Amino acid sequence: MALTLNTLLNFSETPFKLKLVAGREGLKQTVSWIYYTEDPSFSEFIRGGELAITTGLLLKRKSENEGINESENLCSFLKDFIEKFSSHNASGLIVNTGKYIFEIPQEIKTYCDQINFPLFTMPWEIHTVDLMQEIGNMISADNQNSHNVEKFFYRAIFETQKFDPKQIENTVFHDAKSFSVALLELKENFFNNDIEQAKRYVQFSLNPKINFSQNDYCCFIHNRKVIYIIKNDNSFFAEELFRITRNDKFFCNSKLSLSEYCSSAGELEDAFVHAEITMNLSKNAEKLEKYDNLGIYKILLEVKNKKVLEQLYKAVLGKLDQLETAKREDYLKTLKLYLKLGGNIHSVSKQNNTHRNTVLYRLQRLQEILNVDLSDGDTRCLLQIAIYIKELLKK
Repeated sequence: MALTLNTLLNFSETPFKLKLVAGREGLKQTVSWIYYTEDPSFSEFIRGGELAITTGLLLKRKSENEGINESENLCSFLKDFIEKFSSHNASGLIVNTGKYIFEIPQEIKTYCDQINFPLFTMPWEIHTVDLMQEIGNMISADNQNSHNVEKFFYRAIFETQKFDPKQIENTVFHDAKSFSVALLELKENFFNNDIEQAKRYVQFSLNPKINFSQNDYCCFIHNRKVIYIIKNDNSFFAEELFRITRNDKFFCNSKLSLSEYCSSAGELEDAFVHAEITMNLSKNAEKLEKYDNLGIYKILLEVKNKKVLEQLYKAVLGKLDQLETAKREDYLKTLKLYLKLGGNIHSVSKQNNTHRNTVLYRLQRLQEILNVDLSDGDTRCLLQIAIYIKELLKK
């Protein structure tokens, strides 16, 4: 899946003599491209995930032109470089040492460790163009692989007529025993509705914070939802994602839902529907909503013919639709509380902020309009199911 700094380091450490000198905790950052620059002011062109590389040429010229002591100016130059690039979500920095910069000061190493910003050195005899070309090829190949995986799962959910389950053998999911779907709500006006910018933020800023391997999940955006396909029984993935999004400036108020587990990619279409309905039934973003906790809604969702549900609702509660909107809502609210609180009139009156006699009157009118006996247990059960159906069909 997405290429990480850790993967690049393992590959490039020997042939390119790449050495990590600080920021080890940030090695799980994904890399979007390799970016050569000598001027920290160019950080404004960073879009997220770029691995920057510099030789320190500007530092040398500044020292010569302004008479600044190079060694005294090195710390401020590097810190300015790192601050600007890390603030624009660059994934790391490579310093080509040996001509303009010879050694990384300890102060800079400590700073990079503090902000988890990976800092590498590469000796001058290694040509930067060779490293850039190799990393560029790796990123291009990885992007193609990621695209193929996303396309496979997209078809499994949204284009089932084009879906070929055998193609999973060509992905890192070939040995998956099960799958689940997590949905993260994309709020209106997120990045001014710039979906490409939203994708970059999710891939290069949000996902690297998840304490799971990039090979454990696939992620893409569709219809204002971030869709995560989770590999195997990773029970803690959704909890980890929920924890991270609660502390994220863009996703802190977004709903997050999780489907049940399914044994094959061919079942992901249903899993997605279940995760989507779970999100729609959620009243707020205060907790991770799970399909397995939906209770009776799970049974109602399995009724493929929705007309059956509509007919049941109309038969049980349909007569209330003849009332004016305000009165109908008052009656339904009273009925819901009555059923929820086990018929306790005092509690219904208190929670509904309504006089006891008003509650008794509404309940009497409900019995007359619906032609039911609210003291009968089976009737109460049927009314509760009809209310659940109304909520489900509305969502």
